[in-house]
Amino acid sequence: MRRWPRPWLLSHLRQSRVFQRRCFHHDRAPDVESIDVACRSSGTITLESVSFYPSDYGVISNATHSLHNFNRHPVTTPLVLYIPPFSPTPGYLAAVPGFLTPYPTAVINYRWSPSPVSTSPESDHGPDFNFTTPLTWPTPLHDVLTGYNWITDNLLPLGTTSRRDIYVYSSHAGASIAASLALTESHHHERMAVRGLVAWNGIYNWSMFLPDHKVNKPSTPRSKKLPPRPEDGSALHALQMRMPDLFRAPVDLLDPFASPSFFFQTAGMNAPSSFVQAAAVSSLLERLSSVTSDVKPADILGVAEGLFPAPRRSALVFPPRKSTLKLPSVLLLHDTPTEPVAKRKTTTRKRSMASSMASELASRTAARKRKVAGHTFEAQATELAGLMRRSLEKLEFKSRMEWDEEFDEVAEAERRVAVVEVGENEGLELGERGQDAIAEWLEDRIRL
Repeated sequence: MRRWPRPWLLSHLRQSRVFQRRCFHHDRAPDVESIDVACRSSGTITLESVSFYPSDYGVISNATHSLHNFNRHPVTTPLVLYIPPFSPTPGYLAAVPGFLTPYPTAVINYRWSPSPVSTSPESDHGPDFNFTTPLTWPTPLHDVLTGYNWITDNLLPLGTTSRRDIYVYSSHAGASIAASLALTESHHHERMAVRGLVAWNGIYNWSMFLPDHKVNKPSTPRSKKLPPRPEDGSALHALQMRMPDLFRAPVDLLDPFASPSFFFQTAGMNAPSSFVQAAAVSSLLERLSSVTSDVKPADILGVAEGLFPAPRRSALVFPPRKSTLKLPSVLLLHDTPTEPVAKRKTTTRKRSMASSMASELASRTAARKRKVAGHTFEAQATELAGLMRRSLEKLEFKSRMEWDEEFDEVAEAERRVAVVEVGENEGLELGERGQDAIAEWLEDRIRL
């Protein structure tokens, strides 16, 4: 099954070095259970669970999850749900990042590729039944939801009213699903639900890859200079190249479950028919292709004038006012852009999560005014963080602001939705600076 470009795959996705391991006091040989979970008529996924105690959880067949270190913790200990950055190669299970090994961790090995899967010959269907499951979008979303439902059904503490929190971690393409899962499964009244999200170099708005997105246009009406495109050979460029294989059509990029930024705002663009052409160009070419030789020049001009203008971007209310959803705590990490968006002082000394957040809070006014140039992982994180913070200020914090005059809604929003730059990293290997930030963030929320 062909997945990521082979040179990039060989240099960055080797099974033995997907993640740079750190030494933790809790590190021991992990207890791992692999669980196959059925996806109804569309095959199976694998759920892994890594556990550091004895397991009472049964194994069901068909989709693969894995549970890590569940046997070494009480059943009420919050768990980490790891969604791999990309669909694992068939026959291989995703490696769990070292900074997650102290915690009970469930891994959902979803399927997301251009190659469909055929129905098993041993299925209950008749010999004439021939069905293939497309593994493009939205199959990975369905796989993750199937795995998540299995987790909440089987790992909820029984015989008690205790809660069990879930914290989701992912990166790159997997972060799209992780973010949408965290935003839509954060019901505050549920005993077991998502309470936090950590994502590194995630894609939260796939439409940023399209020519019509404002991030790919000149910053001012008078400017003719286009923002820089993703650098060849970079992780962001690899995602752009594989995008047509992961989605059926450009309209799928506007699905809020693929691009969770669209839970908070409309796309502000028409869906093009091509991944590489602007919607207006695609529409014009389609119309011109139907023009016959006897059409007058004036009629051709009429074809161009009849193109639909792009819709205006508008804000949406999320979470819905009558829902039980509550925005989770979020930590969004991103690499330093290859082309710096502004001159900024850098340092090579190790910075803690607290110092990184303090620096961000101190310069929040300037950060809000500064516009990220071009499509970068920073642009992805900045947009989602800004939308979530605005939602917190206008919805969740609104009533408190009426009676608490000392409440700083801006600072609290930036604490709830933190953005941390973690320097330059190689491929899928998160460096020590990013690992330290995640470890500190999780330690503040999960008591072992």
